[in-house]
Amino acid sequence: MNKRTAPWVSLLLVLLAALFVNLLAQRYKFRWDLTGDQRFTLGQATLDLIQGLPETATVTAFFTADLPPELAVARQDFQDLLVEFAERSGGKVVFEFVDPGSSEEVADHAIREGVRPLLAQTRQKDRSENIQVLMGAVVRMAGQKAVIPALQEGPGMEWILSSAIAQVARTEKPLIGVMQGHMEPSIRALDELATLLNAQYDVEPTVIHDSFPINDRFTSLLVIDPKDSITPWHQHRLDEYMAKGHGVVLAFGAVATDLAVSPEAALRDIGIAPWLAKRGLRVGPGVVVDEHCGQVGVLQSTIQQQVSIKFPYYPLLDRFSEHPVGHGLDLVMFQFASPLSFIGDAAELHFSPILGTSPNSGLEDAPLTIDLRRTWTTADFNTGPQVLGAAVEPADSSAGRLVVFTNGNFCTGDQGGQQVSLPQGNLDLMVNATDWVTRNTELLSIRGKEMNHRPIADPGDARRNLLKWVNLLLPIAVVLTYGFVRAQWRRRQRNRRKAPEHVR
Repeated sequence: MNKRTAPWVSLLLVLLAALFVNLLAQRYKFRWDLTGDQRFTLGQATLDLIQGLPETATVTAFFTADLPPELAVARQDFQDLLVEFAERSGGKVVFEFVDPGSSEEVADHAIREGVRPLLAQTRQKDRSENIQVLMGAVVRMAGQKAVIPALQEGPGMEWILSSAIAQVARTEKPLIGVMQGHMEPSIRALDELATLLNAQYDVEPTVIHDSFPINDRFTSLLVIDPKDSITPWHQHRLDEYMAKGHGVVLAFGAVATDLAVSPEAALRDIGIAPWLAKRGLRVGPGVVVDEHCGQVGVLQSTIQQQVSIKFPYYPLLDRFSEHPVGHGLDLVMFQFASPLSFIGDAAELHFSPILGTSPNSGLEDAPLTIDLRRTWTTADFNTGPQVLGAAVEPADSSAGRLVVFTNGNFCTGDQGGQQVSLPQGNLDLMVNATDWVTRNTELLSIRGKEMNHRPIADPGDARRNLLKWVNLLLPIAVVLTYGFVRAQWRRRQRNRRKAPEHVR
């Protein structure tokens, strides 16, 4: 090999090596998930589901082709997820993407299938306009159909798709009862929660009758925000129901408020305290306040403008236990909640706190009058963390499980007398609790796997000022240091050139 052919031979070897590596990559795929929460790695529950499918599941994704950039991210994420599902399932999950914008017939077909149109804002020719887009999917298998009405970029996409596949793979979904008859909110008021529950359950309202037991066809029972008395006979029916192994989730507020009408916060007694005491639980006394809290809007009379102020009666909860009900949760907001404590026998009942307030928490006596102009001090938050939700499991594993939350309306959309869109964490908390009392925890591990709320910890004034000066002075110091070192190097170079022996 001479010097003229050596570069060409080297180039040919490099190309052959690249081709060989490419062929290996096509045959043996390898991915390395570097995200902190492993958001691009399928959970074991998902793998067990898709690899154990009895036959092929078909996913038809209806995504408008010309999406705005912020929505196109969701399309790409969903496509990447489907590719992963298809590969890891061994071909048991197949998919196709359909553009509803290709014709009116295709768009009408997608809407009839259950995909929900969304409004998106786009800019064309220097002007903004609203367009209708479709971003949903339909999953089919063995004559069964599950609809994902709308997909958006963010957490939970794996769980949404896995739930839809589980829905078509399951021949019969468990039935969940939502108790009525004690001034609880209707199913209509729980539409956001019902939408999530419907991925794995059938949901129906039910009432407790004095004359016969609760129907055993209900796998579990949700008691959400009762405002009227639950009679001792109804409590007895609940005892019978749980003795058969059925679970109950109770979301109960011991404090009644309606800030749109009155600033008064009064105690509410629905007669449930003796029933809870038999299960080792006590709610109250008092109302929990937390320095880490939500905000409310207040109209400033001087400037006739609404401003937001911190409202310690709305604690923001980000302290969750390792219990399955707390899995994957990031942030939950309660309102006018009371402390929950265990008073039972640990040998007979297993008590597990689920979520609690921050260390800077306090207790206020009720009834009380809400003063929005109140100046809160450190002394108001001196009682430490308070438990606001817990799970109780009897030592007898055949008996039913119980989850209790000390705020009734956290999942109803009725927030301070107004209907609002609920935080995702509030809904996930109730769905997790339903899964646990129903003993349906296969997919619970992947719900909320991807985190949204990741606030930067406050470093304090001293560290903040230090970082500020470092950011300001460090680039200048680097430039000056480089200039000084280069000047010294150039000086030494000139001195070497002046030496007599430099030129020979």
